[in-house]
Amino acid sequence: MIKKYQLVVSLILCLLMLSAIISYAVEEFKISEYGNGKQIWFEAEHFDERDSENVYKLGIAEDAKEPTEGAYGDIVTNVGGDGWLRYNFDISHAGGEAGDWRFIGRVINPNNQSDWLWVLGDDGDEIPKAKPGHFQKNVEIIFEENTPNWAWVRTGIFGADGGTVNKLQDGENVMIIYTRQSAILVQYDVFLWSSDLDYEPTDEDYDNATTPNLPVNPKGLLTTTWGNLKNR
Repeated sequence: MIKKYQLVVSLILCLLMLSAIISYAVEEFKISEYGNGKQIWFEAEHFDERDSENVYKLGIAEDAKEPTEGAYGDIVTNVGGDGWLRYNFDISHAGGEAGDWRFIGRVINPNNQSDWLWVLGDDGDEIPKAKPGHFQKNVEIIFEENTPNWAWVRTGIFGADGGTVNKLQDGENVMIIYTRQSAILVQYDVFLWSSDLDYEPTDEDYDNATTPNLPVNPKGLLTTTWGNLKNR
């Protein structure tokens, strides 16, 4: 009996250490090598965290807004108020390395109601506990474009980069979208990061991007293994 529990404890400790090393962040994503760089794509509804269920909401799943025809799955929209969405993504899955990357979104935004983009490392060394008060329109704004139909918006403010070009770190990165103006008419569908700053994505590119085969997430493996051992 003692040996059995020693084995259980040892296995749990090993799996906990492994889970600390391996994290998949956004678990559903695609990768590609278009143009002269690499890309990682993920749909807006697959955020890791949000501050409230009453600001940024899912269009279909939370009955916030019926997505415009042509959306990939669900959308995220702002039903009113000030909030944020956080995404963790790992550029190593796409073979990417630290450096300048461009943030691009497939969006509908008929009244150029923009938001702010904050990136760990580029905009600060710690994930903020509250909305930063230092945002600057010319360097951290995204989606300030009139976009009445689905389009891949790669600029931040009327043709200029705004907050779209950021320095990413090797491995896992963190981005947070904070409310600036976005409202119910805005629809966020798919986001991507590209190491080719001049790359212009298309729907066909997203369709043809690769879904990588990742090993089993150790966080889920831990629960399964512990359950199996208890039942012996």
